[in-house]
Amino acid sequence: MKDFRPDIRTNLSFYRGIVEDPDRIETLHDILNELDPLGLGKLVQNFSAQRAPERASDILFEISMCQLLRRHPDVQHLEYEPPGEVHRPDFRFLLHGVGFDLQVKQLHNTKNELTKRLLERECRRHLSRLPKPWLINFRVADHFTRQHLNPFFAYLKRSLDRFSPATTFNSALGEPQYRWEQDGRALVQFSFVEKRSRELGIFPGVIYVVGTESGFTARIDTETFRKGVERLLRKSRPSFIRSASPTQANLLVMQAQNILFADKTMPDALYGTEHFGVHKNTGKVECFRASNGLFRPGQFSNICGLILVHPEVWCFSEHFRGDYFPNSSHLRYVQYYPKPFEETMFTILPEWRGDPHTVVKKAGE
Repeated sequence: MKDFRPDIRTNLSFYRGIVEDPDRIETLHDILNELDPLGLGKLVQNFSAQRAPERASDILFEISMCQLLRRHPDVQHLEYEPPGEVHRPDFRFLLHGVGFDLQVKQLHNTKNELTKRLLERECRRHLSRLPKPWLINFRVADHFTRQHLNPFFAYLKRSLDRFSPATTFNSALGEPQYRWEQDGRALVQFSFVEKRSRELGIFPGVIYVVGTESGFTARIDTETFRKGVERLLRKSRPSFIRSASPTQANLLVMQAQNILFADKTMPDALYGTEHFGVHKNTGKVECFRASNGLFRPGQFSNICGLILVHPEVWCFSEHFRGDYFPNSSHLRYVQYYPKPFEETMFTILPEWRGDPHTVVKKAGE
């Protein structure tokens, strides 16, 4: 048995909740040792070889999906990056006579996710050498920008003696909780938690990048989200060299990290923005979708669907949470495919049921 503990501590130093928890280190250590002799050594190698903190979450997500597929009692011939092809899917397997090619991706390029990554990076740069054994938790307003980073961390460093770690946790960040304001607006709420290891240096803990100063959550920018999903679809498309058919399924499995309402926004991204209008002949209010959906006819025709995985699903999870968004061009196949993840919820649009009250047309018609 190989000792993966040093790799885990080094590669996941970004994730204090893992490297400071001996039970999680042991769990991941055992998982990596289980994967290697099962022909999934390339996944283990990718984890061990990477050193970029930003890459760690992508590989952890791949390991998570691998674990879920391994637990499926009927999945056969599971491969990771099968050899012999220039563009390879992340996973290939057989399930009830249907071949599956899966691309597994995380969505990182929304404004909120970029803000979170900047905060994590700058927190390490500015605070990791300070003589306090703390984690810092953030709740960041929507109008926090890159230009606020240096002033905010300068404020933290010069005000360090005014702060103390949380002693009660009757709120998401714990109490006491602090605020940083600019021009009369609260841009960041934050608190500190003592590290169990007592290791000196302040590192990022939980970061919420979905709030306003009043504490309400803000919906994600639909167009930014759409562009991020399109980027992942385009990136995945070359790996699906096998044509979709009744016996071949090609799926993008996507996780949108730290984004609320992603499951509510995804139908607009894939099938077109939903609108309501009054029919000029009947006078009835009807629903229709714009022609800007990514899964419109002729687009991404070799991808049968997208499975959106909830952010809480990762290698320490016992259960799967996800939504299956079929490509309407392949409904005739998708409705008969077995589920690679049993708990997946299918998205069925009203127009697919032949609902006479649902009109599918271009916006403005």
